[in-house]
This record gives sequence, structure tokens and C-alpha cells, in this order.
Amino acid sequence: MSNNKYDEKCRILIIGDSFVGKTSFLSYYSNGSFNMHYLATAGLELITKDEIIDNKTIRIDLWDTAGNEKFYSLTVGFFKNAEGIMVMFDVTSPSSFENVRNWTESIKTHLNSEINDIPVIIIGNKIDLKEREIKTDEANKYCGELGFKYFETSAKTGANVESTVKYLVREIMKKKFYSNGMAKDIILNPNINDNPNGKKRKNEGYCHCESCEII
Repeated sequence: MSNNKYDEKCRILIIGDSFVGKTSFLSYYSNGSFNMHYLATAGLELITKDEIIDNKTIRIDLWDTAGNEKFYSLTVGFFKNAEGIMVMFDVTSPSSFENVRNWTESIKTHLNSEINDIPVIIIGNKIDLKEREIKTDEANKYCGELGFKYFETSAKTGANVESTVKYLVREIMKKKFYSNGMAKDIILNPNINDNPNGKKRKNEGYCHCESCEII
């Protein structure tokens, strides 16, 4: 839900193969619901949500994209408008995992600027399923080799959904305001505590880079 008052705005694009759970992920993030019977996205769909992050209201435009090949040109054409990108795969689908490289190469090819100019993260979704085939260590290593941080989520249970979006939003805000040396009264601490237990956690399904601790 959103209103007319916000401090900052960012645009996030979520990409990946069909049926990896992109729409379900965004649905859980926006309204806390999960639907087993979503249809595949045709083209682009927009979800907008206002989020309070570090005492600032951030309006987040989340663009859901079609993974189907016939919509590929439309999806990649939107890369230049994105300020952050999520690349999603299904941990029960080796083919969607293998296609992560293709999606990240598409980002590099179609961006108007260098890929390092916008934050990109990789998400392994559906970690609630017992049929999991892609293990955390394997995905973490692979994504590290590609040069991206790796996160794991479940759009069904909501595990790590909100914290993953908040992480990317903070990275976007840092890029927008700090890379150009602009003074901004927004803290955007990437280590802010999203853990309700108030404890340190490392490699707990949030960020799986080896050096990362969420405090």
C-alpha cells in the first residue's frame, strides 16, 4: 500500500525463468499472501509499496517480469530503467539455476551503464520444498564466482522475503546518494537488525556471502 508522501523512490526489477516464484515472492512482500495458482506473468506487472527503512519512507516500485522467451525483448528493454535487479531461480530446478548466468549476462549486455553501477543480487527461492536440488553451498559458491551476493527465500512461508528486499533497497540508496559524494541524511545501514531475536546471524538464509554477518 502507498500514499502520496515519501522521502525517496527506487525501481527494482525481478527477473528469472518462468515459474521460479517471482510473482509469489512479490505478492508475499506486498500483502503477506501466497497463492498456489498464479498464472505466468505476461509482459511486465508493477507492484508498489512504501517501506519505512532507517526512519525514511521509501517508495519501492517492483517490476515483475515474464520469464517466457517470447517476452524476453520486453524484459531486457526495461533493464535501463531499473535501479536494482533481483535474479531469481528455483532451488528445486537445476535448469533455472543454470540460467542465472544467462540472465546476468543479459543484464551486462543491455544496461546502458556498467553492471557495477546498479546493485544486482541473486535469489534462490522455494527453500521450503523438500525436493530441493541446489544446495546452499553450491549456490553461494556459484554466485560468488559470478560476482553477486546470494540470498535464499521462500515465497510460501515468507522466509527472508522482506529482509532481502530491504537489503537491496539500502544498496540502491547508497548507490544513488553516496557514490556521487552527495550529502544525505539517510543512514541506510546494511547491517541494521532485521532479526526479531536480536542476535547475530551468519549464513542463515539471508545473505550467504562468507564474510557477511547481519548484526
